[in-house]
Amino acid sequence: MNNRPQLIYILPNLFTAASAFLGVISIIASIHGNYYTALIYIILSLICDGLDGRVARLTNSTSKFGVEFDSLADLVAFGVAPAVLFYMAIGYDFG
Repeated sequence: MNNRPQLIYILPNLFTAASAFLGVISIIASIHGNYYTALIYIILSLICDGLDGRVARLTNSTSKFGVEFDSLADLVAFGVAPAVLFYMAIGYDFG
């Protein structure tokens, strides 16, 4: 049985999942006061986000699910994670 087509279909979504995971880890690091580490996780998430689209196009494995999953990962990694980072680093002292 040839599993290669199934693995190619999953590969871009693995990069997207890694991006979302790094966003969540960044939020946790921000809450614990590790702001530099949280920033590194956001940057790594940015790299994974750039790779998932390229891999999907190169392997011709784009899907509707992948588009929606990427949007969710982007919301976590580039919306919530930076907001929590800035709030914990700067805004927490101001109430």
